[in-house]
Amino acid sequence: MLILPLFLFSQTKKNNGFQSVTPAKLLERADSSGDFKGISLGILFQGQSKYPNPYYGPKVDGLFNDGAYHFTIDFYYKKFIVGFQLSDEFLYLEKFDNNGAVWKPRGFNGSYSSLTRSYWLTLGYNIISNLNVKLGVGFRSGPKESLTNKNFTVSQLAEGYDFSDPLNVINTLKQLDEFSEIDYSLSITYPIKVYGKFGLVPELGYTIKHAGVLTGISIIYQ
Repeated sequence: MLILPLFLFSQTKKNNGFQSVTPAKLLERADSSGDFKGISLGILFQGQSKYPNPYYGPKVDGLFNDGAYHFTIDFYYKKFIVGFQLSDEFLYLEKFDNNGAVWKPRGFNGSYSSLTRSYWLTLGYNIISNLNVKLGVGFRSGPKESLTNKNFTVSQLAEGYDFSDPLNVINTLKQLDEFSEIDYSLSITYPIKVYGKFGLVPELGYTIKHAGVLTGISIIYQ
């Protein structure tokens, strides 16, 4: 599917003319070549395991106190995997200006300043049997409105923070309104055939910036 020709007519002569080729026939040819291996859709759950020092947030009592949801799509072509991920993030992030002021996690200044979104490009390779390794680069920015928890109130989002002092949760400096960075990921996947052309793809990975542990699964059509 990734290498469908642009032309809709073959150059094979038939009865002194050209034989028409429909898109369905082209798709059948690409699939029969064995180059295109499948497409998968899935979700990954990320748990943050690395925090800044000093740490100003509430007590961390589990891997998924802060993290992200990654929505994934992967294309399998020969031994390669090309993918895209969109992540809705609830990470604990900090940013300092030149005067030492902090861009506060869970801060609120017209939008949830601690909520970021990342767009990831991934490239994978089948190293042995069904085992694949994937490398990714993500472009993180914020503040962004949450995709999965749009109805969260400020108090729900900032649960565990000290509201006795509003300065603990509210960003007051304009230069601290935005956040951006580049992140990287490494993961392994292992497609498992389940029924017919459908299968499951467990994935285990790691993001570099905030030591994010990735676990999840995709549904693959081969």
